[in-house]
Amino acid sequence: MDFSKLRVAFNTSEKGTQPNLTNLPTNVLEAFIPGYGLISKFILDIFGFDIGIVVSAGLILFAVVTSSIFLWKKAFSLFQMYCMSSVFVDDGDDLFDSVLAWIAEQRMSKISRSLKAVTRLGTIYGDKGDDSDDEEALDECGIFNFGKWAAKLPPRYEPYFGSHRFWHKNRLFIFDRSRRERQPSPWSPNRGDEELIQLTCVGRSTKPIKDLLNYIKSWSLEKEKAMTVIRRPAGKDRGRSAGYWDRVSSRPSRPMETVSLDPEQKAKIVADINEYLHPSSPRWYATRGIPYRRGYLFHGPPGTGKTSLSFALAGIFGLDIFCISLLEPTLTESDLNRLFNNLPRRCIVLLEDIDTAGLLRDEKSDKKDDDEEVSIEKRKNAQDFSVAELAKAIKTVGHKEKNSDELKQGVSLSGLLNAIDGVATHEGRVLVMTTNHPEKLDDALIRPGRVDMQVEFTLATRDQIRNIFIRMYSNENDKPVKQRSSTSKSSLCNGTAKQNTSSTNGSANGMNAKPKMLREMADRFAKMVPEGRLSPAEIQGFLLTRKKEPQRALEEVGRWKDAVLEAKERKAKVVGVQ
Repeated sequence: MDFSKLRVAFNTSEKGTQPNLTNLPTNVLEAFIPGYGLISKFILDIFGFDIGIVVSAGLILFAVVTSSIFLWKKAFSLFQMYCMSSVFVDDGDDLFDSVLAWIAEQRMSKISRSLKAVTRLGTIYGDKGDDSDDEEALDECGIFNFGKWAAKLPPRYEPYFGSHRFWHKNRLFIFDRSRRERQPSPWSPNRGDEELIQLTCVGRSTKPIKDLLNYIKSWSLEKEKAMTVIRRPAGKDRGRSAGYWDRVSSRPSRPMETVSLDPEQKAKIVADINEYLHPSSPRWYATRGIPYRRGYLFHGPPGTGKTSLSFALAGIFGLDIFCISLLEPTLTESDLNRLFNNLPRRCIVLLEDIDTAGLLRDEKSDKKDDDEEVSIEKRKNAQDFSVAELAKAIKTVGHKEKNSDELKQGVSLSGLLNAIDGVATHEGRVLVMTTNHPEKLDDALIRPGRVDMQVEFTLATRDQIRNIFIRMYSNENDKPVKQRSSTSKSSLCNGTAKQNTSSTNGSANGMNAKPKMLREMADRFAKMVPEGRLSPAEIQGFLLTRKKEPQRALEEVGRWKDAVLEAKERKAKVVGVQ
């Protein structure tokens, strides 16, 4: 805008006359709209109409609207500063996803004109967690088409970046979603971007927002009350500080009945953890000067249910599982300490295959170094050790120490012990360590106070084999499986149809079998499988391939058993020769 023209236009107006705002001088309009004089003269000559009044009124209206918006923003900013309260939630908190999920189901997400579509990949258990049949997902061969089934799952629509207003319990809230640059930290120099949610309400107290967040949290927990959440350490390349936990997945809680372990042992473990998690236990531990921590060691052959028991315990007590792999090459002792310090008040920390981490004192190398030092000292005393040999020996020892320091990575035994029960370590967690070889563990790691209970898992017993068979073929819903008939000209469809028919018949025989008949079949199956030779996982894997055909499982278990045992004997001979 040329303000010099505007000043000249007002100065050239007749002296003593008041300017008419609805009909500004041509020179003034020329300052705002370049070329206005030529355009207005052309319209006046052609149409005989002076557009000065319309243009002047438009400019005045524009100025009024612009100034009103500016004043409104200033007034609202002052009102928001002194008369409104806000609570912020960043994307690193679990509450962030819960708020977005709750907002997506509100009316404001359905009527808003600025939405973000999020593809719901869903879980393997379905969008609603049910296992209902869907006939439309079957093609003409009777094969389940996952693409057709997943295509019917609509995306979730959530508010996009910006401000959105909604009402909850007769109170107005403002939902603001924004993105900002993440601040760097000493542990993670990568910046990146992070999303931020701001919830605002009228009033100088944040209590209404806190009540809303508590309601959203309860709503989210109610939806996942039968789910177990699994968390792992956050990656260092995500721009977040070390020591944070990421939510990896959630799965339906595993019933304790599905764990192949002696019932008395399971009852003993559940009672021990239940007493430990009781609200009165922390004070009891504190008054007696005992650290409020509990540790368990599950040991036994692979496939005997050590990890399964951990998940079942998490489902019973409603705890999240925090899994740590000590074999992670980028995991340092300081990271491990921060991970333990960032645990919630109550949780289960799972350290799987603790024996593979190599957390042992290197007694052989220490003894070897001592022997070398003694040999050097003897040779020096015998005066048969030249200066050149002495320099070479010193250089060799220094080189070995240097290589030892370079190879020394990850978490040491002392670092793990300090994280488990150090002075500043976290209290209130349940630590579960699993191993296939308890004899390889250092005594300092499994001493009382760090491991309070050791649970031995054995290969499948007779009762466990029987229970696995009954659990595999029992029908919890007491509903017959629908028979599907499918025909096709192709050989693939014919083969599929035959397979579906046989599996359906087997399913009908198995799923509709009376409990007495099922128990008799389970007894026959348990007698055909040797006790203490196969793991529960191996038996379950065999039955899974015949999960709807119990009679077929009885007919083929003998050949399968012989083949597995023969393969184990060959493997044992090879290992013995090596």
